[in-house]
Amino acid sequence: MKESDKKRIILLLRWGAIIVTSYLILLGRGKVADPNLSHLLVLGYILSNIIIAFLPDRWFSSPKFFYPLVIGDTGLILIGMYLSEKMVTDFYLAFFLIIIFASLSRNFRLLMFIGGATALLYGFLLYSWGLLFSDEGSSYALRIPFIFIMTAFYGYLVKTLTREKHQELSISEDKYRGLFENANEGILILKSPSLQIADVNREAEKTTHYHKDELLGKGVLDLFGPEAIEKTKVYLDGVVEKGEGRIEGLSLRQKEGDFFEADISIKRIELGEESFFQMIFRDVTEKRKLERKIIESKRNLEAIFDGIGDQLSIQSPDFSILRVNKAVTARHAATFQGLIGRKCYEAYYQRTSPCEGCPLQVTVETKQPASAILKFPEAERVQQIFSYPVSDEKDNLLYLIEYVKDVTEEQKLQEQLVQSEKLAGIGILASGVAHEINNPLSGIIGMAEIALEEEDPSKQKDYLMDILTCGQRIGEIVNGLRSYSRTAKKEELGAVDLQEVLETSLKMVQLTTKSASVEVIKKYQPIEKIKANPGEIQQVFTNLITNAFQAMNGRGNKLTLSSRSLKDFVEIKIGDNGVGIPAQSVKKIFDPFFTTKKMGEGTGLGLNIVYRIVTKYEGTIEVDSTEGVGTQFTLKFPKWRDER
Repeated sequence: MKESDKKRIILLLRWGAIIVTSYLILLGRGKVADPNLSHLLVLGYILSNIIIAFLPDRWFSSPKFFYPLVIGDTGLILIGMYLSEKMVTDFYLAFFLIIIFASLSRNFRLLMFIGGATALLYGFLLYSWGLLFSDEGSSYALRIPFIFIMTAFYGYLVKTLTREKHQELSISEDKYRGLFENANEGILILKSPSLQIADVNREAEKTTHYHKDELLGKGVLDLFGPEAIEKTKVYLDGVVEKGEGRIEGLSLRQKEGDFFEADISIKRIELGEESFFQMIFRDVTEKRKLERKIIESKRNLEAIFDGIGDQLSIQSPDFSILRVNKAVTARHAATFQGLIGRKCYEAYYQRTSPCEGCPLQVTVETKQPASAILKFPEAERVQQIFSYPVSDEKDNLLYLIEYVKDVTEEQKLQEQLVQSEKLAGIGILASGVAHEINNPLSGIIGMAEIALEEEDPSKQKDYLMDILTCGQRIGEIVNGLRSYSRTAKKEELGAVDLQEVLETSLKMVQLTTKSASVEVIKKYQPIEKIKANPGEIQQVFTNLITNAFQAMNGRGNKLTLSSRSLKDFVEIKIGDNGVGIPAQSVKKIFDPFFTTKKMGEGTGLGLNIVYRIVTKYEGTIEVDSTEGVGTQFTLKFPKWRDER
C-alpha cells in the first residue's frame, strides 16, 4: 500500500472516532462531566487531525510515529468516554476487549465479524436491561455503533502493522534465500544432532550433481569418500561437540560416483527453539592441481636457478641480496644464510660502497637493463655483469637480477687475439716497411763511405747531418711499429690526441702501400683528448685506413678524414670512394671471421677487433656504405675527464 493511501485511511478512521467521541461528550454528558474540559477535548481532537493531515506521508509508515499515535488516540477516546457520562464497568470491558481482539487477530474479516457480534450482543444486553428505553436511551444506543467503529479503527491499525511486518519478513526471507541460493559455495543445512540434510542451495546441487530432492533427508556422511570416512567421523564428532569446525582436503562424492576435493566449514546456527548446522564447502580440485603445478614449477625454476654455472642473484633496489644460486656460494665460499640480507658489494668484494661502473646502479636510475665488464685486480678476475629490472604494473622497481659471468680467460684470449692480429698486420706491412727503411739505410751507408774518403772536415759534417736525418727517419718508422705492436696495459692508459694518432696511422699505411697515390682530404676541427691506450687506438685507425686503401685501388683514390667535438663525445670519420660493401653484408662486417675479401687476402678479424677496442673505451662505431660509391666509418669516443 502506498504511504499516501495509508495516511488517508488513518485520517478517515480518526474522523470517525472524533465524531463518535464528540457525540458522546456533547450529547451524553453525565452528572460529573466538565463542560469546559469536554469542549476543549473535542476541539483538541479535531485540531490534532487537521495538523496530522499536513505531516509527511512517510511518517505514517514509521513505528516511531505510528505507535504513539495509536496510544494517544486510545487515551483521548477513554477520556471522552469518561466525560460523556459515568460509564458502567461493562462498557469499559467491551472497549478493552476490542483492543485485545484487534491486537491478537490476524484476519481482518474475522475481527470485523467479532466486532459486529460484540456490538449486537452488547445491544441485546442494553435492551434486556431496559436501558435503551430510558431517559438516556440515545446515549446508550450510540454505544452499539461505537463498538463497531472502534473495532474497525483498531483492526485497521493492527492489520496495517501486521501487513508491513509480513512484507518486511518476506523481503528479509527473500533476501537471505537469494543469498543462500546464489552463494558461490555449496551450502547444506543439517539437522542437529542427526546431521541429516534439511536444505541445499543451487551450488551444492551443481557441485554434487544431485537434485535437491535426492539430497533432502540423506545423511551428510554418505557424501564423503570411503577412504576418508574415519577422518570425517572424527571431524563431525568434533563439530557436534564444539558447535563448529573447519577442515581442508576431504573428498566428497558426486552422484556418478566420482570424487572431488573440498574445503569444508560447519557451524551451528540457532533458529528459535530448533538448532541446525550450516555446512559450507568449496570444490578446490582445480585449485589443488594448480597449487601442485605451481610447487612443481617452483622446484623446476629453483633447479634451473641453482643449475646455472654462472653467478645469479636477486637483489633489492638498495643492493641487499635476496636470493643467490649455488654458483655464488661456491665462488665466494659462503653459505646461503651468510649472504642473504647483506649488500652485494660488501658480501662479494668487501667494499663499503657500490663498485665503480656497476651496472646495477644504472638499472636503479634508468629501470633499464645494463651491462659492464669490471676488473678486480685484488682477485685477478675480470667479470661481465648484467643487470635486469623487475617492476610491478605501475613501473615501480621491485627487484634487480644480477648475472655475473667470469670472463677472465676470455679477456686474456681476446688480448692475445688483438695482439696476434697486430702481428699479422705487421707481417702484411713488413715488405713496405723494409723498402721504406732500406732507402734511408742505403743513404746512411753511402754517406758514411763518402765521409770516410773526404778529408775536408766541413764536408764531413754535411755528410754526417744527412746520416743523422736518415737515422731519425728510420727511428720514426721503428717507433711507430713498436707502439702498434705493443700489448695495452692499464697503467699505459692516458690522454690521447686522436688527430695525432690518426696522422701517425695514415703515415704508416702510406709507407707500406704500393697502390696508386691517394688524395687525402682532411677536415679537422679542434677536439678534446680521450682516455685510452695510444697503441690500440692506432690499431683501430690503421685497420680502417688500410681497408680504405685496399677498397680504393685504381678507383680515383680519395680518402676523407674528419674530426669534430660533440657534447660529450669526440667524433672521427674515415671515408673512401672505394667499391663499397654489399647491403647484405653490412650487418655482418663486425662479426669475427667474416670478410668480403678473396680467400687468403684477409683473416676476418680486423673489423671485429676494431669493434672490440672501440666498445672497450665506451665508444661507438657506425658504418654507412653504398656498393659502387664508397664507405664511411663514424667513431665516437667519450671525452677525457681528469678524475684527479
